[in-house]
Amino acid sequence: MAAWHAASGGGRVTLFEKQKMLGRKVRATGNGRCNITNRNIDASFYHGRNPQFVRNVFGRFGLDDTIGFFRRIGIPFVELDGGRLYPASLQASAVTQIFEYELERLAVDIRLHRKIERLEERDGRLRLITSGQEESDFDAVVLAAGGCAYPQLGASRSGYELAAALGHTVHEPFPAILPINITLKALHRLEGIKRDCSVSVMRSGRLAERSSGELLFTKYGISGPAALEVSRTVNESLCAGETPEIAIDFFPDTDAADLEVLLSELWNAGERPAGLSLRGLIRDRLCDTLLRIAGVDPAVPVKRLSADSRKAVAAALKDLRLRPGAVRPFNEAVVAAGGVDVGEVNPATLESGRIRNLYIAGELLDIDGDSGGYNLQFAWSTGALAGMAASS
Repeated sequence: MAAWHAASGGGRVTLFEKQKMLGRKVRATGNGRCNITNRNIDASFYHGRNPQFVRNVFGRFGLDDTIGFFRRIGIPFVELDGGRLYPASLQASAVTQIFEYELERLAVDIRLHRKIERLEERDGRLRLITSGQEESDFDAVVLAAGGCAYPQLGASRSGYELAAALGHTVHEPFPAILPINITLKALHRLEGIKRDCSVSVMRSGRLAERSSGELLFTKYGISGPAALEVSRTVNESLCAGETPEIAIDFFPDTDAADLEVLLSELWNAGERPAGLSLRGLIRDRLCDTLLRIAGVDPAVPVKRLSADSRKAVAAALKDLRLRPGAVRPFNEAVVAAGGVDVGEVNPATLESGRIRNLYIAGELLDIDGDSGGYNLQFAWSTGALAGMAASS
């Protein structure tokens, strides 16, 4: 995106790519369909130390600019669930192929298999030195090396290292939008079960984040949209040395009082086993596991349930409290949170406040968005602004 706008502005542009092809990560986004952006783009879907930075960026190159740009290069959109916008062909490869054609048309010098080892300021210009000791001097450089999430597609920490070597503050990256480890082993028996739930994250006893939707239980914890949406808050807390609490509500559309009434009705049949009494309410494996977590044997007759046991079961169904385990690795993360401090970057141009004519864009910055096209939108916007500024 930066190369296209810089070349369109009349600049002579060279694009360095350490891999054997362009846009390898883009090809994998949206399950191979490329979720280019979202109809509901707004700064509220982004995280970082300075949300005003996102508003300033989108005020200069936002959703309408992005839609217009892709239409101009031959990529109309189709809108699917949640406002997600995809290429009408639903093929991520179409995005990279058209970009390749456009860059060649604009005479961009594309150099593959070129990992930048060092970036230095020399006599008012910027020198790039590759791992093969090839040296090139430029009037301006756009650093858009991406974050370190999903290293199996070539992601690494190299961009952070280049920025830090030039004096930029880099906030330690951590994985965002990924499954969550849960320490309670009894929950691991639910592997494969899906259920619509509400998931809340409590930090120091206060609600920090809440999501609703499908929750998938795994052999190590929880996944699915409801878990992924709160994973950033969980991991941010863990990386700060805190231990947050996760609360799962298996009946988000039923308030606690109504659920207690319903349970009382189900427990009227005194000889019926506790597990069987809840079969019509919740599936068997989930039911028995939650009963055991509440300290109740599923085989015990309901007439023998004490008042405390009944309260414990109701709490397990409506407000199951769990502790997250260690943060799962970057190779499972959609995006990396953290990165270059945006207080050191001009949001109007993406120019570094420390090194003249150096521009920093995309996931390298300490801004990350929710799942659903938000991170790619930030990449398109910052890349466009950086490319235009670099060639002016």
